[in-house]
Amino acid sequence: MRTKIIAFTIFLLIFPLGILFYKVNYLNLSVLPQKVDDAWHLHLTIKPKAKESTRFPIPKTYPGVKITGEKIQAENAEIVIDSHADGNIGRWTKIGEGKSAILYSAKINIDPVSVKTFHKDYTQVYPKTFQKYLIVPTLTPEELEAIESLEGAILEGDEDKTSAIRKIFYYVDEEIRRNFGVTKIHESLFTGNGSPLVKAKIFNILARRQKVPSRIIVGIRMPTPQEEATKQKIHFTYTNEVFLSNKWIPVDTNRSYFGIRPENFLVLHRNYDDISKYLSRKNATYNIQIQRAKMNRFNKEEYRKEVAKSNSWLSNFSLYRLPLPLQQMFSTILLIPLGALVLAVARNFLGIPTLGIFTPILLTLFFKETSFGFGLLFFGVVVAIGIVERYVLDKFYLLAVPRLSIILTLVIVFMIGYTLFTVDGGFFSQKHLAFFPIVIVATNIERLSIMLAEEGLVNTSKSLIGTISISILVYLLFSIPSLEILMFTNPELLFSVIGILILIGKYKGYRVSEFLRFRDLVRQKKALEEQK
Repeated sequence: MRTKIIAFTIFLLIFPLGILFYKVNYLNLSVLPQKVDDAWHLHLTIKPKAKESTRFPIPKTYPGVKITGEKIQAENAEIVIDSHADGNIGRWTKIGEGKSAILYSAKINIDPVSVKTFHKDYTQVYPKTFQKYLIVPTLTPEELEAIESLEGAILEGDEDKTSAIRKIFYYVDEEIRRNFGVTKIHESLFTGNGSPLVKAKIFNILARRQKVPSRIIVGIRMPTPQEEATKQKIHFTYTNEVFLSNKWIPVDTNRSYFGIRPENFLVLHRNYDDISKYLSRKNATYNIQIQRAKMNRFNKEEYRKEVAKSNSWLSNFSLYRLPLPLQQMFSTILLIPLGALVLAVARNFLGIPTLGIFTPILLTLFFKETSFGFGLLFFGVVVAIGIVERYVLDKFYLLAVPRLSIILTLVIVFMIGYTLFTVDGGFFSQKHLAFFPIVIVATNIERLSIMLAEEGLVNTSKSLIGTISISILVYLLFSIPSLEILMFTNPELLFSVIGILILIGKYKGYRVSEFLRFRDLVRQKKALEEQK
């Protein structure tokens, strides 16, 4: 009999893993749906200063940059978008009276760019379209003298282009400190300070003098959470790209990136030379606003399509076939066995007491249905009411049902008071009024009343603390998005949970709480054994 139980348990543990192996290796399905990147909401307000027309850069979809929901509008004006290889340029033409501001908005997804392998480059001939990236800007005699002196100091003259570009990058990145007040090339080279644009210009000039195609990138750096919170003003920023080994390499001499463009950098235009006059304050003023748009981390719709294309018998058992309301319901239901697993470990191994067997799981569902803060507050108030009513209503000698009905009525009174107090402040959410969670918490009073009568306040408090602790732990477990989507995508894992619960159920040893409780007896036993 014991052998059969062991074999059955092993089967329950291995069977889901076999299905996962079949999905991944034979159906080419992933264990989890692909992640959906965070998106940004970009709002660009352009106020032209020209009377008739002006031009302005707007984002363009590049490899790694996806733009959706693009909108552009302006009153009393006509907007035409000219698309070029290096970026999009809008043309604004005034057609009516009154002032006009151009409003541009879009949702943008950005993927990081990383080039890890660099080869020696001795390329001498480039396509004709690259010639504009090789033209060295006109320099003053002082600037030319400073540039030539710098080249003699940092370059040997016989290195390959990749090595030369690296040396130029290290110098501009490390030796020229970022200072927004220094906007002249000559001043920057002599003082060792320079604005992001000046540093990009110096790198651009040095690269082109080494016959390496180079361009200045106009971009927008997405704000950090701290910058979003403080609403710091966002400006255009400038980096570079150089053409090495038949590909454009991103370079940022302001933040020490070589071959890397982070996911928080939006390329607005790939050639500053083409739009420099459009960015001038004499031409227009720009107001940039960016907000992070949190999206669902997992693309369930695409995974559903993958399952349907697999033409496998497993597709008939996929929960992705269900309507969306049912999918949402089962996303929570499938986590309950995991909560029961945590509860079994806490009770059978650790020996943590609780108010009833599944009360912690029900309390966790209450937190999830409402919110953690409100749920904990509500539960605490109900417990306080239960304890107070125990000592107050005892004097009335009431039967159990009327007593519990009074508690339920007091819960409703508390709910009314809470709603009236918080609705004006915007703290109240309609989901706090869900009937099922209220019933869950209110019915716990019966268990609390029985324990107070039978075991006293001290033992009841221990069970109460244990219940809340396990509920919080399970709530944190339920809050892991990847775990929720894992169970929803692979519900066969429930068989493994059953197998683990069988192993826990076969445990007959001491609990951790019992070791702590009887540690004095263990010490006395050891002392007696030593005396003998």
